[in-house]
Amino acid sequence: MLVADKPASERDICEAAKAPPAEVRAALREIAASFEGRGIVLREVAGGWRLSTDPQCREDVERFLLPPKTYMSQAALETLSIVAYLQPVTRAEVESLRGVNVDGVMQTLEDRRLIKELGRKDTVGRPIIYGTTDRFLESFGLRALAELPPLPEGAPRRVNGQVIPLPLSAAREESLGQIHESVEGHEGDQVPHSQSKLEHSVADELAHALEE
Repeated sequence: MLVADKPASERDICEAAKAPPAEVRAALREIAASFEGRGIVLREVAGGWRLSTDPQCREDVERFLLPPKTYMSQAALETLSIVAYLQPVTRAEVESLRGVNVDGVMQTLEDRRLIKELGRKDTVGRPIIYGTTDRFLESFGLRALAELPPLPEGAPRRVNGQVIPLPLSAAREESLGQIHESVEGHEGDQVPHSQSKLEHSVADELAHALEE
């Protein structure tokens, strides 16, 4: 585990040590106990086991390491969260939730090996789909994606393969419905200002104004 370049699975350890799983599990427990209070811990992350520094020693380790640790931006964290919870996900789906272009942020997350390409979606244009990596699990101290904190009620989710964004509140949905009902069939009665250009229906324009 000390020389492995990634978390060592129980199977890998059994093969390397030529020992049965029961003995390996007992040895892992013994190793974990032997490091207690010594600044080193044995962690089960990303489907395997890795020796690492104790989280309680974080400040001391960060002072020692050069260059200083690089923190993630809010945009990167938001994008990474969407990929983690809704994967496999396309860039367009991420953008539909964040409301901004995410090309640069997605590239940064790929460069840091936190997300990766999983293939292409079987739809028009065959867009690339993304998911998280073992590096992501290790970085956040997770054994598997199932350990991600549960999402709150009404959070974006997938239904029949489609990403469903945050729902509108009841009052907001009622207001938008009233706007559409009041102007339905009367769009042609509206005369735009002399130098203005109405690119959408009146109902959509009013709905957009309400959003602002």
